[in-house]
Amino acid sequence: MSLLQFGWLVLNIKPKEGKRAEENLLNQGYEPYFPVLHSSLLSKTKTVIKKQAMFPGYAFLKSEPNLEIKPVRSTRGVIKIIRFGDKYPVLDNQVIQSFKEVELESINNPNKESYRIGEFIEILTGPLKDQEAIITATISEQRVEILFSLLNRAHTIQVDTSIISKK
Repeated sequence: MSLLQFGWLVLNIKPKEGKRAEENLLNQGYEPYFPVLHSSLLSKTKTVIKKQAMFPGYAFLKSEPNLEIKPVRSTRGVIKIIRFGDKYPVLDNQVIQSFKEVELESINNPNKESYRIGEFIEILTGPLKDQEAIITATISEQRVEILFSLLNRAHTIQVDTSIISKK
């Protein structure tokens, strides 16, 4: 464990294998932390809570006095432990605690899912119900501008985010 300080190590996780990595680390007796954010997503019939990784592709592992690096690196789902040269940077408990507070806030108050320019959406209600469109601009947290095709012509309008859903 040379050149390893105590705190939280940063792990690089294989895509779509976060659950597997977390389960394997727990089974080996480690204390991993995979922070997530909760957001509300409007589907066609109801609002659902969606969980997304706060740091996609990364997780944290509490380092202990006798932590062996090799078993962690070879854990299924883990790509590597982030290091710079021969030093493993660590985060202190205060940083991890701030991540946990953000995570808890997202559980208690899941914000509406944000939309990005270029994303495909579907209109859920109104005269354009089931119409597919693309986000062309974000006006505010509650309104976006969309581009859609109607009668073989392109149209742009501003809509409330409560009436659209990601495709």
